[in-house]
Amino acid sequence: MRAGAVKVRVRGKYATALTKTALDLGFDIVQASDVIIDRFNLDVDNSAPNVTIKDSERVPGGLVFMGDCDAVDEALNGFLRVVEYGALVWRSVVPLHRVVIGVIKDSLNNGYIVDIGGAYAELRGFPGYYRVGDAIPVYVMRTRVLPKDIIMVMPGVRVDTHYVSIFPGSGNVLFSSHIKDPEAKSTLLEVGLRYVNGLRGYSIKWRSSAQFLNREEAVKEVEYAVRVLNEVEVRSRGSEPYTVLQDGECIVEVILGGDAKIILDNMRNSVMPTIIGHHTYKTFRRNTALLDLVEALLSHCSDRVGFSSEFMRQLMSGRYRVGIVHIRPNGDVLRLGVADVLRLEPSEIVLVRRLRGGGYLDGLGIPKAEGDLAITCTSLGSNYLIHVYTDGSLRPKGIYANVNTPVEFTGSNILYVDLAVDVVKAWDSGEVRVVDYDEYMSYVKMGIIPQRIQDRVSDVMRELQTNIGKLGEDCLRRARDLMG
Repeated sequence: MRAGAVKVRVRGKYATALTKTALDLGFDIVQASDVIIDRFNLDVDNSAPNVTIKDSERVPGGLVFMGDCDAVDEALNGFLRVVEYGALVWRSVVPLHRVVIGVIKDSLNNGYIVDIGGAYAELRGFPGYYRVGDAIPVYVMRTRVLPKDIIMVMPGVRVDTHYVSIFPGSGNVLFSSHIKDPEAKSTLLEVGLRYVNGLRGYSIKWRSSAQFLNREEAVKEVEYAVRVLNEVEVRSRGSEPYTVLQDGECIVEVILGGDAKIILDNMRNSVMPTIIGHHTYKTFRRNTALLDLVEALLSHCSDRVGFSSEFMRQLMSGRYRVGIVHIRPNGDVLRLGVADVLRLEPSEIVLVRRLRGGGYLDGLGIPKAEGDLAITCTSLGSNYLIHVYTDGSLRPKGIYANVNTPVEFTGSNILYVDLAVDVVKAWDSGEVRVVDYDEYMSYVKMGIIPQRIQDRVSDVMRELQTNIGKLGEDCLRRARDLMG
């Protein structure tokens, strides 16, 4: 697909940076917000996008790319080059809404396992209706992007254009939640009702881009979708197993590291004054009045780096407690609790958490007692955190070094993406061990962790294996000094 053919719709906290990125890559911006149109002096273009980029609803600070698979690939590859591959990437195993001839492989208590060609999916319901070996047309109603996701299919065929979806149903006319204009809904309802009764067993759903169609355009879109549906139905009756009858939409979850966000800060700054840390600060915040004020002041300052550093120092000062948000490579979000602050500065972060008794300390196999402490030492931008585990009297038990993307501060939380592999050492032992390396390599082999991050992990691992003892001693000594 040539660059000019990629039409990108951007939404969310990264909208300005993403718009600048897309324009620099030669893509077209469509359905832009009024703010983006004014900011970039764009002509209004409300044609349908073939890729949408928006905030992830699953991973804090992440992005989602979704749309036509070729367009998603091109937009994603361009974006990753811009952020210097500072992100973990999870791609949908099979496109959403793909229609394929699946084969029943097994029955479940209330459904079936269906082979859809290279992946297995669940079909729920219809007990006793199908037999193992049956080849039936199915469509993907839910795909797998992150590892815990389950691919789910339904029997039958469907058609999805950029403007309308037709799928098995009870003859309803439905609307995307993004279509809010009463006049647009009235027009689309009228057109939908004209056709849905003749479809027998199907419903029509207008997609968000349909809100910009006039009546004549809406009629053409429905008629086109109905023709395609008829063609797919005919093909479904004579196709071999695993034949793809209608392709769907690809979905990609992008888990951004701290350095990638700084690149996006800089991209936004080329359009309007933006502090370093802008996008991290907005990770969990809806109210950005403080940020707006600070960036208004930045427009009168010639030292952006110094100004940003001072803002971060002020943001961190005076806090007595902070959260620790640990994002795993598979997208799981672990909140490690709220820690007491011993020191919270960009160049030095020292925190302490009180642990509950029972179980064992991670990676160390040492029993965990009620009142044990976890002392954490790191700094903004660091690629590791040092955790020193002690009893309630600060007698050390062990050291756990977490390897991660650069540490960030959101205003109330320490945030990073864990990279699975860690280095541990019992305090009274000379043995240094690497743990969870197999898990890390599984992500590497799946192509989730890019080479740039792999190279950094190798460097950090060498440093930690050599210096973990000294790093742990320094962390404990600093905590004792700060605790008096």
